[in-house]
Amino acid sequence: MQYPVWQLPVNGGLLIALISVIHVFVAQFAVGGGFFLVMAERKGHAEGNNEILQWVKRHSRFFVLLSMVFGGVTGVGIWLIISLVSPAATSQLVHLFVYGWATEWVFFLGEIAALLVYYYTFQRCISGRMSKKDHMATGWLYALFAFLSLFMINGIIGFMLTPGEWLRTGNFWDGFFNPTFWPALVFRFALCLLLSGLFAMITALRIPHPETREAMVRWSAKWVCLPFIGLLLGAAWYFAALPPAQQAMILRRTDDIRPFALAWPVVTPLLFLGGLAFFVKASGRARAVLAGVVLLLGLAQVGAFEWVRETGRRPWVIHGYMYSNGIRAADVERMQRDGALSLTAWAGARQVTDANRLDVGRFLWAQQCSSCHGMGNPMLDMVPRAAKRGVAGLEAQLAGQGKLLPYMPPFCGTPAERNALAVYIAHEVERRLAR
Repeated sequence: MQYPVWQLPVNGGLLIALISVIHVFVAQFAVGGGFFLVMAERKGHAEGNNEILQWVKRHSRFFVLLSMVFGGVTGVGIWLIISLVSPAATSQLVHLFVYGWATEWVFFLGEIAALLVYYYTFQRCISGRMSKKDHMATGWLYALFAFLSLFMINGIIGFMLTPGEWLRTGNFWDGFFNPTFWPALVFRFALCLLLSGLFAMITALRIPHPETREAMVRWSAKWVCLPFIGLLLGAAWYFAALPPAQQAMILRRTDDIRPFALAWPVVTPLLFLGGLAFFVKASGRARAVLAGVVLLLGLAQVGAFEWVRETGRRPWVIHGYMYSNGIRAADVERMQRDGALSLTAWAGARQVTDANRLDVGRFLWAQQCSSCHGMGNPMLDMVPRAAKRGVAGLEAQLAGQGKLLPYMPPFCGTPAERNALAVYIAHEVERRLAR
């Protein structure tokens, strides 16, 4: 192991999930929004409706604040938290995809520049000091850069779930264009368009003129309903493209997957029906309440999908290469033969004794368990799971991990180290139950 463990009072995986879901929600809205803005502006020009153009201008300012500022801050937050909670996997992704990340950051820079130019020249376009064609070309540039940013991120995220031929060749392109690259891109792009319509329905409620407001709410609702077909087709294609092991892990529906796996097929149709209700008929306060509900459904939809996708690669962080605790598959046999202590520079002790058994167990817990499990924390809490097992039962479970329990990484250490970890878990569970 090359990296120490950042021990937190809350589960690190839970922190990653919370920040990631919020960031993905906003970032995907920004991608679909690029296309939405230009098409809405085109509609305003075609109808000669200044109110539509003024609304699109205000909506683009909303984009600058939400997607560029809030999205940028949460994006940095993701890098910070994954590098502290899962440094080995982060290092692997940076080293393997360094030019991919550099390319994505160039696209993101282009996205920011195009959006700022688009917003700050909007009034010049409305007043006739800038041609419609030139201004819309800037908007298309923003949409293009945003889509290309999604294109790059999609390849790298998909690699972690389905690395495909990369496991054999180690080739960049085999990892990037992995088995789920195209279905994931179709799914995510449809979701981006859907989210852009979702946010627009809400901002359109503030258009002063009733007729224009009604027309644009209904027009925005189409952006929620029409991509829905692509979303369903993309989801079916995505699941079919998964290798059998990842499909089995999702269908297994362990305790933490089950609520999200059940929520997605419920929330997604509700999202469609909410958009449809906007399109058909909703008025007054009911419309404002419905807008909030539909927005929350959109966040729930993104959260449920991302959670199921992340847990579908269990027990790996990079499927077939690196376990969720940052230990590479290639290192397991050596650690089981020579011991985790002797192969970890920052372990402190080199062997288990009666005097240091609890300290060694605490170290092994941090190294091999804490990336997924909490001790008295809300995510995969070990206290109820280990309450009645005792040291012998815990040792038996650790010995069966990776074989009888394929959704768990194998324990990487000697029998003496396995006993130290079991003693520590039993001690901590008993101490917390006695409070």
